[in-house]
Amino acid sequence: MVVMVVGGNGQLGSWCAEELLAHGTDVRVTVRDRARAGRLEGRGAEVVLLDVTNAAQRRAALQDVDVVVLSANAVAARSGDDPDAFDRGLSALVDEAMAAGVDRIVLPSVPVGEQDQQVPTMRAKRGLEAQLSRGPAAGWILRLPPFMEAWFALVGSSLPLRGEPNATLGRPSPFLRRFRALTGTLVEDHGVMLVGGSPSNRHAFLSVRDAARACAAASVAEGPAPTEPLEVGGPQVLSWREVADLYAEVLARPVRVLTTPAPVYAAAARLLAPIAPVPSRTMALSFFMAGVESPYSAPGGGLLDPATMLTAEAFLRGKAALGPELARVP
Repeated sequence: MVVMVVGGNGQLGSWCAEELLAHGTDVRVTVRDRARAGRLEGRGAEVVLLDVTNAAQRRAALQDVDVVVLSANAVAARSGDDPDAFDRGLSALVDEAMAAGVDRIVLPSVPVGEQDQQVPTMRAKRGLEAQLSRGPAAGWILRLPPFMEAWFALVGSSLPLRGEPNATLGRPSPFLRRFRALTGTLVEDHGVMLVGGSPSNRHAFLSVRDAARACAAASVAEGPAPTEPLEVGGPQVLSWREVADLYAEVLARPVRVLTTPAPVYAAAARLLAPIAPVPSRTMALSFFMAGVESPYSAPGGGLLDPATMLTAEAFLRGKAALGPELARVP
């Protein structure tokens, strides 16, 4: 069996490939630049070039593949990227994978929210879910809650990025880098945590590594695919206020929450759309997060043993124990 991880240099994709390799699976990872393959090639993964907007590269990458994991996304676009073209290319890849006879496609997806159709990233995810539901490949749709490595950083902290060589928020995205320069250590330096929407919103926060373990498990699981999307939650459900309390314990200082109403993000997304599509998408994603909750009741979604999953407190304490230097993401 050959499992192809699309976006093998990403934060989720790299850990998914590592997990599959550790279990002896034949892994093919796709990257747009071979220099970004990191250590995966040395670990035994086959590295292939794939820009999903390139039809010839898509067809070549799919040869002799049994399972595809769609871990790539356009959330943190690099300079010059076209997120809309990326979404169209990923959709085309799904159609071509099915035509090529791929047996299974694993889609790391997102919680369902009322704002889905107003947010480009969510529209794209729902479109991929619909494609998989039509077959013929077995579709494993994993609806994943917010990742601690990303969303615990976006509130204004650098702790979650420590020890993350492929951090999504560390990519050379001009907009994200400007935002991080202004807010990157507010929690540590000033005891201020920035939250979109209500601080009482609750999520079954998940570590990227546990998400990767779930994707790997879905890639090689025996038996038929589930008939409905799987909600793969973390080991506990927390509100943003409770996350702030955890930060306060770990940092040994008070941490207060400052909130931004969801309509502010929606307005910013609309205003930026004609002139700055990437920042507009980021504001739209923040609008989504300000309104959605993911209090999933089944930790691990049946793919992982909840006792083996990383809690938010263990995550933050582990990160705080690391040095403050952040890995450079190529």
